[in-house]
Amino acid sequence: MADKKSSKICEVEENACKKEVQALCYHCSKNLCRAHLTQHAQLIEEKTQTELNSLVDKFNELSSRFNRLSISDGILQKPLAQLEKWRAEAHEKIDQIAENKRRALNKELYKYRKVFLIKNNEQLVKLNASKKVLAELIEEADASATQIANLQKSIDEAEKYLHALNKPVINVIAQPSNWSVDICTNFFDVQSTSMDDLREFKITYVRLNGVIRTYFVLTKKNGTMSDLKASFIQEYGYCEEISQSAHSSIDTTNDPKCDFILPVNVSQHRIHLLYTDETILSDIPESDVIAFYETLHSMTRHSSRILMPCLFQNKMDKKGFGLPIFLSVPRRGGRGQDVRDALHDTLDKFIPPNLNIKQLSYDTYLQSKAYYSLKETKLDDILQDEIDFGRTHATLIVAFDSEFVDAYERHYLGQFGF
Repeated sequence: MADKKSSKICEVEENACKKEVQALCYHCSKNLCRAHLTQHAQLIEEKTQTELNSLVDKFNELSSRFNRLSISDGILQKPLAQLEKWRAEAHEKIDQIAENKRRALNKELYKYRKVFLIKNNEQLVKLNASKKVLAELIEEADASATQIANLQKSIDEAEKYLHALNKPVINVIAQPSNWSVDICTNFFDVQSTSMDDLREFKITYVRLNGVIRTYFVLTKKNGTMSDLKASFIQEYGYCEEISQSAHSSIDTTNDPKCDFILPVNVSQHRIHLLYTDETILSDIPESDVIAFYETLHSMTRHSSRILMPCLFQNKMDKKGFGLPIFLSVPRRGGRGQDVRDALHDTLDKFIPPNLNIKQLSYDTYLQSKAYYSLKETKLDDILQDEIDFGRTHATLIVAFDSEFVDAYERHYLGQFGF
């Protein structure tokens, strides 16, 4: 006979039953007698059925809500409104630029009118003097061959002057605007980048083939120069895709690569600072001019050649002009002749085609630091001298005649704000 102390009592609700346990309910872990086990099983079944029916109602209600879903007008219209806002702002910027240029153009036209009146008066004085001489010769009925030739020369000069008046002396050289739109798509990304975390950088990209273009690049304002280069490459690809959309295939072999970009700060037509990939973008002032130079060799690998800055100057006043370029010269064991060869190979790519490089007159100087001062040496004097360019940190100065400088600046018409 079983020990009463070891036997268990039915655990029916409120402990109303004193019968010994016959089974264990695995659903709720209760010990029950036979009678209450049957009753308890019915209650569990009813409860389970009720819960299942409740879940059915919830799933049906969720399905109904999904069937009623649609894209709100706010989501559809907001990006279009953002694009329209950008369009209006872009037009406003273009209008402002055009208005500023219109004022500058009116000043030049005013100057031209004054010069036009002065030159016309000079020509009339010369013509009247020649007419007076001609009248005297007719009255005397005598004239030498030299006198007739001089009178004909006066006529030819006047004709040449009148012919020159038909040629435009004031030109508006318009470069294609490179306005760009960044479309940021974030599908249900709760950590999407806010526009407040972005900053627009103006990048002047200088290619090895002499093509120079300006891009406006959005990237993280607290990022690094490496982030800006990556964003620029993405922006470049987008712009090229748009410009070549009419073609069946797009050539991406000449797309810029991070390792082949030298980022610099250009100021007063000089290389002011070389950025590194770790440069913090927030440390770069808004006024800094950033130029990306395409390089022939990877900037992350050691090369037997280095990049030497090349600056342009006016012979007359030694003032800089234009955009600096870089020349590829031997790191060690180089000579002055290597610099001259690199200049000849590179210069014609960056000179406007309407300026004949073969007729250019310029002087070249190698500038280097010596005891905290700058030393300039004529390149012609050291063509055969061996120079360790990896240690001298030299810069080539190319001085042009004023006439060429004026023509160069007219061609680019303020394209580079350096």
